Amino acid sequence: MLGYLGPTVHDPGYAPMKLINAYLGNGMSSRLFVELREKQGLAYEVSTFYPTRLEASPFGAYMGTAPDNAVHALKGLHQEVQRLAQAPLTQAELDTTRQKMLGQYLLGKQTNAQIAQGYGWYETLGLGLDFDQLFQQQLKTVTLEDIQATAQAYLRQPFVSLVGPEAVLAELAKVELG
Repeated sequence: MLGYLGPTVHDPGYAPMKLINAYLGNGMSSRLFVELREKQGLAYEVSTFYPTRLEASPFGAYMGTAPDNAVHALKGLHQEVQRLAQAPLTQAELDTTRQKMLGQYLLGKQTNAQIAQGYGWYETLGLGLDFDQLFQQQLKTVTLEDIQATAQAYLRQPFVSLVGPEAVLAELAKVELG
């Protein structure tokens, strides 16, 4: 797992980071899934997470792999996250990710319980009920430049967390992620 400190919910980088999270790790069409699982066969599971928090929020990219693939998988995971800071998305990639995320956001509000949970969370964070609409508007206005600037600002040197056989961990400890 690679971990980074991401922006708070009040930071201008919040909506871009939500889109980065969706682009890199949300579902079977995400870049990490396509590149590391489908093309390279390195991952049993690969994804990202970025929860909404008042303070700095963790952004994590993680994957499960076979011990024999661990070094290549760690380097590949790091490379894919870093590539986002170096090479901008295309407008088509941003548009697709935005539509996917907005669609999933709306699907997550189909029942009264889901709506209440969202509103309750926004109230707990002191954002107010109107944050629901504000967030959707923020997603719609994120630019390619916003995505790259956010990636460059927050996806720098990761914290690394590794779990596996002792011999593999010793080998992974030698990997430099520069």
